[in-house]
Formats: sequence, structure tokens, C-alpha cells
Amino acid sequence: MLAAAGAEVRAVATTASERAGYADPVAFLRSMNIDPTVHAGRRKGSDRPVIEFLDRGVHYKLLDVGRRDMHAWQKIVGDQFDLLFDGDLHSFRPDLLLGFGGQPGDIRRYERARRQGVRIVFSLRNEGYVNDAGRVLLSSMDGVLTPSQYLTNFYRTVLEIDSTPLPLPMELEDVVAQEREEIFFTMINPSPEKGLMVMARLAEELSLRCPTIPMMIIESRGSAGRLVQAGMLAGFDLRRHENLMMSPPLEQPKEIYTATRVLLAPSLWQEPAGRVAAEALLNGIPPLVSDRGGLPETCNGAGFYLPIPPEITPRQATPVAAAVVEPWIELMIRLESDADFYREESRRAREAGAIYRPENLAPRYVSYFESVLDAS
Repeated sequence: MLAAAGAEVRAVATTASERAGYADPVAFLRSMNIDPTVHAGRRKGSDRPVIEFLDRGVHYKLLDVGRRDMHAWQKIVGDQFDLLFDGDLHSFRPDLLLGFGGQPGDIRRYERARRQGVRIVFSLRNEGYVNDAGRVLLSSMDGVLTPSQYLTNFYRTVLEIDSTPLPLPMELEDVVAQEREEIFFTMINPSPEKGLMVMARLAEELSLRCPTIPMMIIESRGSAGRLVQAGMLAGFDLRRHENLMMSPPLEQPKEIYTATRVLLAPSLWQEPAGRVAAEALLNGIPPLVSDRGGLPETCNGAGFYLPIPPEITPRQATPVAAAVVEPWIELMIRLESDADFYREESRRAREAGAIYRPENLAPRYVSYFESVLDAS
């Protein structure tokens, strides 16, 4: 959005991902019609490759950290990433740095940028900074940006930190399906925090009552096997239901929504926002979400927010009781059988999703960053 608005934008990052399993980053980029340049490390045998490319007006440099996860790379190849970061810091000389992370290496990079006169905005996307170190880190920033009023209120209450909430930025080319078939009730990432034990019971009860309603489970960190194992803990085998489909991870969000009729997001942790709900709205897909964290706010008045008893947490060891998912099932049956009801909810979803469209959101981001730069 910033590049399209006229800013010169560079991104320096690693290929570390939260995705379960390893995906070759160069092959992944080429699958999206991006042809990167791969630079060998300066020190043969010890340095990792650097992947460089231009996409939609943004210049990227990514350190290929191989199979290392989101945090392990810092200790192993952190020095090489520092060289990459410092190289752009001195050659590009940015006015503003948008960053995230509170590891020691992250903090040292913020400090080096600050000494060069760069304004720093921290992208705060979770509740992981609720300690004295988090207070010191966030207080040192020129700006703190959150994806929801919920998260802004949380940090104001817990740490007395002020921040600015702005709706999640979206790239329509990545998330909006050009053609849609309204088929599946879709759940993404069957992991404990995303509602694994709710989804296991929901899939079982709906399949018994309405075996013609098709459901799709999209793997991410959580796998289909984990969902099946969850059902086994309560004595039922989800594999026997023909209406329950499983899908491996898909490369782009829009592939998920091509055949999605309704999105299911029964999260059990306090979602800071909930990107999948916003993506669903942009596709005219009604989201059914739990009332946790910022999920209702992300839905912007559309979809349905369903309470889950507070004692049910990501640590839930077995599938929830059938009564917990009854409100979900009633809505799902109506959204499948009542065409007028579904049409109206789809219209409301698309209307609510307008806040995420770049023409409406980009001016708000531009104004925010300009205010940070203009502050004395």
C-alpha cells in the first residue's frame, strides 16, 4: 500500500516461517511468477544465500535460513542478517523503520537505526510483551501500531502503553478469489489455539446430523492428523464422515476462498485481530467466529460472534461437549439451507470488508506514518 502511495519501500527479512514443514523459498516465489536473484554467501560454506527480488513496487532482500524456525536463526545466522540489515540501513538510509520482534538481536538493530536518525514504528501483533522488558521496548518506539482496538486497549491497561489501531492491511491480488463456488464450510489451521477441540466436536456433531453439508479443513501449523487424533480422544473417528475433506496448505489465501461458503474460526486464544475473518469479508463470505480477543472487531459488524465458555482454553485436552457447538451447528444449517439468509449475510460481509480495501485503508496508513515522521 505504501509503495502504491508513492513511498520507496524496502523489506529486509528472513525466510523463517510459522508454516509446518519446509517449503523451498525460491520454488515458492517462482510459483507466484516471481523470478528472484539468488546471491551466494560471501564466506563459502558458512554463509547462507540471499534472495533478492522486486514485487509490486517493494524491493526485497531475504536471508535464506533453510529449515530454521522463527527464532533459531537469530543465534545461528544472526550475524549475517545484521550485515544484510546494516547494508540497507546505510545505503538506503530510510526515514522510517517498521519492525517487530523483541529478541536481543532485534533490539540492537532498532538501536543502530535510531542512531542513524531513523524513526521506528513497532508492529505489535500479539500479547507477548507483557513484562518489564516489553514496557521498556515499546516505550522506546516512535510509534506502536496494532491491528485492533482490542490489542490497543489491552496494552494500555496492562503496561500503560499507548498505540494506534489500524485495520489489517490486505493485498487484494492475494486474497480475493476471481471466481467462487459457495461449497465448503472451511476451517483453517486445526491447532489448539485456533480451536482444535472445538472443531473436532463440531465436525462430528454436524456430520451426524447433516451429512450432506460439506466441510473443509485446511492444514497449516495444525494438521488433519491432529484433528483426527483429537476425535479419537472422545471415542469417535472423523475419517468415517464423507462430507469432511482435508486439504494441505495452499500457497495463497485466495485459493482457500474459491470454494468456501462460510468461514469457521473457533479460536480459543485471544486473537489480536484474525486475518482470515477479514479475508473472508473481502470475498463476501460470512465468518462464524468465537468471541475471543479482536475477532468480533475484525468482522466489522458482519458475520456472527459465538461465545465459547471462558474455561475452554487452548489447553483443552479433549473435544468440547456437544452443547458448546450447538449454536454453531444451528447457524451452519441455516446458512446452508436458507438461500435468502445466506445471500443477505454474504452482502453484509462484502460491505463490511470495504474497510480493508486499499483505496479506503491506504490513506489511513499514509497519514499515520506521516504523523510519526512529523512528530518533534
